[in-house]
Amino acid sequence: MAKRSTLSKGINTVGSFTRNNLERVGAVIDSMNAKTSKPRHYKAVNLGDEDYQQDLFREQTLKATQQLLGPRFATYGKYAKKVVPNSFFQSTVDGAFAQVAKLASQWSQIDLPNEHRFANIASLDDEERYALATDIANQNRALATMGGLTGLAGLPGLLADTLWLLLVSLRTVYQLGAVYNKPLTGKQGVKMAYELLASADLSKMQEKQALLAGIGIGKGLLDNAQSNGLHNELKNLGLKNKNVNFYAKQVDRLASQVGVDLDQINLTWVRRLLPATAVVIGMRYNSHLIDEVIGVAQATFAPDAKLANRAITDDSSSEAEVNNAADSQGDDQQDAKDQATETTKKDTEKNSNKKKDSVDESADSASQSNDTDKAAKK
Repeated sequence: MAKRSTLSKGINTVGSFTRNNLERVGAVIDSMNAKTSKPRHYKAVNLGDEDYQQDLFREQTLKATQQLLGPRFATYGKYAKKVVPNSFFQSTVDGAFAQVAKLASQWSQIDLPNEHRFANIASLDDEERYALATDIANQNRALATMGGLTGLAGLPGLLADTLWLLLVSLRTVYQLGAVYNKPLTGKQGVKMAYELLASADLSKMQEKQALLAGIGIGKGLLDNAQSNGLHNELKNLGLKNKNVNFYAKQVDRLASQVGVDLDQINLTWVRRLLPATAVVIGMRYNSHLIDEVIGVAQATFAPDAKLANRAITDDSSSEAEVNNAADSQGDDQQDAKDQATETTKKDTEKNSNKKKDSVDESADSASQSNDTDKAAKK
């Protein structure tokens, strides 16, 4: 029992240390994103709606698999369609993505209760819940960004990065739902989680996939060229792909005109640069994509519209602009009030003077009338 207790304490200590560091890293990434992108207001999702578009994770996962397998994927698909009905294929894909969602749900349930503030979740007010949600969002932001490290693996890393980002995004949705006392459970919870992802703007994922796929193909070409020669590799690539054949011929012709032997070019530094470039691109895009998921989840689950639309960042410059705008608006309102008070005061004095003049005129008229009467009597 003593050994188990010591082991449990050690695991909790490591977990707490990891969460704290992820929160710090996520906060730094968030502040960097705030300086390079415009603040956005996210719309809440009406969960449970039957009519919603399919999430891009499914589409991009299949594309990444196709790029990884190459021609074999098309061959497998061709024969599979003859044997397996399309409905069975779709149900298989649905089942696979449902399993990923269940894995994300289990991950969130294992990790979230270890957060000491979550133990008193029922007694937290809206601001405290928002603070906890922000820390959890920063944890997941850091985890998603770290997925860009899979770019070191080339094309296999492309598929791994897509699945990792999907897993972290679903974990984010499940955890934020639990923090705001709107947990997603069962099959309906899986459906709602994917519905929320479908409503987030993940269009940048297609751009990221295209860039990483191009870098992966380029790295594979250079790896083969290291042993077979760049000239032969370009020629083989042109034979395999007619669209590339034109550009391969142009490179070969240009090298001949300049007098450069393509097979003698040292490609070592280029081969080292491409994986590092893939990592930078993957991390940058992942941080943007997880921001979209966090923003939509906050807008959907947060109880107060102000909290939902509030920027996830703590960027001091943005806050200063907001405060200055608020102060300026307050000063304008105060000036308007002072001006209105002054105008009212002047109008009151003017009316008072008019009444006084009217009273004086009446008194003068009465005095003149009395003098006339006295003169008549005399």
